Order: sequence, then C-alpha cells, then structure tokens
Amino acid sequence: METRKVYVSGGSTYVISLPKKWVKKTNLKPGDSLVVTEQGNSLLFETGVVEKESQVKEIKISQVPSSEALGRIIIANYLVGYDTLKIKLDRKDNLLYREAVRNILDYLIGIEIVEDTNDSIILEIMVDYKRMMTMQLLQRMFAINRSMLLDLGKALGTSDIDLAKDVIVREREIDRLYFLVVRQLKSAVEHQQIAEKLGIKYQRDCLGYRIIVKVLERIADHIENIAKSYIKLYETQKELKLEEFIKLNKSTITIFEKSVDSLFSRNISLAEKIFQELKEVKKMHSDISNRLLKPENIQCAILQKTMLDSLGRISSYSGDIAEIAINMSAGTNPIY
Repeated sequence: METRKVYVSGGSTYVISLPKKWVKKTNLKPGDSLVVTEQGNSLLFETGVVEKESQVKEIKISQVPSSEALGRIIIANYLVGYDTLKIKLDRKDNLLYREAVRNILDYLIGIEIVEDTNDSIILEIMVDYKRMMTMQLLQRMFAINRSMLLDLGKALGTSDIDLAKDVIVREREIDRLYFLVVRQLKSAVEHQQIAEKLGIKYQRDCLGYRIIVKVLERIADHIENIAKSYIKLYETQKELKLEEFIKLNKSTITIFEKSVDSLFSRNISLAEKIFQELKEVKKMHSDISNRLLKPENIQCAILQKTMLDSLGRISSYSGDIAEIAINMSAGTNPIY
C-alpha cells in the first residue's frame, strides 16, 4: 500500500500523484483520461478504455491430456474473460478434440466457431453487456427453475413421464446461463464501468451474486435428479401415490419464490419469515423420511428417498438465498 499527499493547484483543484508502477502497468501516457468513481469514502481510478483490445488465448491440443480436458479448458477460458480462443490441432488424431469443441458450445452462450480448418479451430466470444444484464439473467434462471418445479409437481400428480423428461432438458439452459453470469461477474469485479453496464451498483455485491448463481445452478441439478428418479420409480411401480411429495414440492416452490423475491427487493422481513417456514418444510420432510424407513419395496424406497433429499436441498438453498439477501442489504436501504 502506498500513500499520496494531496496538493492544491490554482486555489481550487486538488491534485495527487499516481504510482509510477501502476502507470507503467496500464500504459498510461500524458493526456490520457481516467474514469473516477466515488464509492463511499473511496475513489476508484480506472483507465478510460473499458472496451479493451480483444484477449486471445491459444490452446494446443498436443498439450491437453484428453478431449474431455479440452472441454474443461475452453469453459475455464470463457469464464476468465477471453474473447478469442484458437484451438491448434497439432496432432493427427484430432477428431475427438474437434467433437469436444463442438459439443462444449452447447453449454456456452455467445460463443461461435468463426474458422474451422485442417490445423485449427477459432472460437469468438461475442457477449453484449448492455443486452444481457446480470440481474436479468438471474431472474431468468429463477423463472426456469420455478417452471421446472411447477411442471415436476404436475408430472408427479398426473404420471406424465414426457413432462418429467422435458423438465430434465431444461436444466441445460440453466448451465448455459450459469457460465455466462460467472463470466460477467469476473469482469465486473475488475472494472467498475462494466459492473455498472451489467446493472451492478456496488462491486461488493459480486460476491453475493456469485454465490446466488451457483445456488440456482445447484437447484436445477436437484430438480433434474428428482425428475430422473421419478421416471425410474414410475417404471418400477406405476400405481404409486405421491401426494405427500406433491405437497412438499408446493411448499418448496413457495419458499423458493419468497427467497428470490426477498433478494431482488432487498426485503429483510420477508427473508426472515422464510426461516420460520423452513421449519415447517423440514417437519414434512422428516415425516415422509420416517415412513420410508419401513419400506415394502426397497428399490422404490431408495428412489423416493433420493427425491426427498433433493427437495430438502432445494429448500435449504432457498434459505441460503434469504441469508444472502439479508447480508447484501447491510449498508444499503433495505425494506423491512
């Protein structure tokens, strides 16, 4: 940490010097402009060029242990903020690597193959911050999760296996939005100007949103798990009654809706009520769990227990959202 003295120039202008190391690092030159943002008692200085030069990353498959690893590397570089990825196909047996590149594109938003030749594949990541703001993406993830839970309840009540399968398909979109939001938050942490474009007023909120987006992604995973278990359960015993599960699912949806509402509205009193309702949901969970301890059909009991545990995790995640809503409201003007 360095300190700087404040000088007065011309009787009314306050001046400080900039650290030489930082000036060299950012390639500042006399006459360049800086963006100054007031954050409480602090001032944030940023270079005026937020639309920075395209960041390019070259990946040689000869240095990648497997095609699966290549997929993970592409995701990692997408998240960290690269704009162009050049995949060098510098080994003869590259068909699996080509396939991995094409498959991973299904999980990422705003990424396209712009060049595909014998020796390389070039990917361009074209994401417009103004068109896809972080809060809008989080609300979209919530809406998809909510629709998945609602249709899951319908599937359980009507034995609609096709609807349960459709619920499973929707989980893929949550993954795509998850990766995009994480990429946005990494950029927002580095640049206040980008944070503002994304609708993030305080950079400190990025940590809370990072936890939230992971929670929403995990909720989708559990909904998918319930749907898959239900399909197997239906194949084992078609006449099984699941009224208790349907009731628990409705209560889970209610708590989930309220937790997200408390986050977006920064309503602390609503968030606090969720913890009381969670006690009731846990009681329902416990009652069903006790019944499953005396199973007539072991395989059915195991599948139901899997479904039950995932519903319990979703409720717990809703409690996490409410807790984060309270934490993020500290220091602002929350609603009570």
